[in-house]
Amino acid sequence: MTSSYIFSQNRLPPPPCNANGNSGFGGAVGEGHILFSGDGVNPINFAMSTSANDMNDILVLYIDTGEPGRNEIDTTIDDNADDHRIAISNSNVNGYGSTISFLPGFEASYAIAIDVNFGGLWSIPNTGSVGTGELGFITSVNSTLTSSTQGFYTFNFNWEDLGLTITDEFHFVGVYVSNTGYSSDEGYGEGITTGTIGSDNITFTGYLTLPGCSETLSNSVNLLNTIDAYYFNDKLFIKNINEAVTISVYDIQGRKTYSNLHQIQGSVPISLELNKNELQFIVIESSNKRKVLKVIPN
Repeated sequence: MTSSYIFSQNRLPPPPCNANGNSGFGGAVGEGHILFSGDGVNPINFAMSTSANDMNDILVLYIDTGEPGRNEIDTTIDDNADDHRIAISNSNVNGYGSTISFLPGFEASYAIAIDVNFGGLWSIPNTGSVGTGELGFITSVNSTLTSSTQGFYTFNFNWEDLGLTITDEFHFVGVYVSNTGYSSDEGYGEGITTGTIGSDNITFTGYLTLPGCSETLSNSVNLLNTIDAYYFNDKLFIKNINEAVTISVYDIQGRKTYSNLHQIQGSVPISLELNKNELQFIVIESSNKRKVLKVIPN
């Protein structure tokens, strides 16, 4: 007889942190994902996939470390000293300024901005107006992105650059904007409406946490985003869903080993044979729900 159990050792790598699936700027961010390593060690490494889409604009990751920061990026923050600062501050220097609101409790105190020319880490002052040159540059993040057509790149920095230690964690969301501050609907974290463009406001309803890539959602979104599922005896059981879902399996290195669309009706089990005695991740995604199971079949 075979069985499986949920594995809870937090220090093992999760499946990729997936972006939001939108493709307003071509999908280099929205259809991509992050593979993270750096749990308990330096440096913090990000391996980024663009899903073979061209990376022509600027990825911005807003980071909450727990220290005081900003719950929104609004007109009081407008640093137009260079392209990366324009992207971070959602500057109105070219007429595309808008407000980026984060989930209550999320306060951005740092931001990473990356394009083919450079990638760096900046601090965001937590009070007052922020003008030209007033975002605090901290360090390069050693980005390997030098061509828009690479498809894959990495960047890294140290925990201490965020004022943290190797035993800590941080929260993040992401946006993808042009060097003029023109927004797209691509990013990381729930809440960016499909079709968002230009100076449209953005309101995040969730954020991601690293290490682990766990997702925190607003209460209203959480009610919609719960999937009841478990894996036992080579079968996946999904309850209370009557629609098509995508089921994917990742190995411990974050490589996708299986992906297929399944029509779920009631709690009929799905046969899903996994490698024995190996940690694997089952990702179940419906139109508005997502569930990650960590399993070791034996």
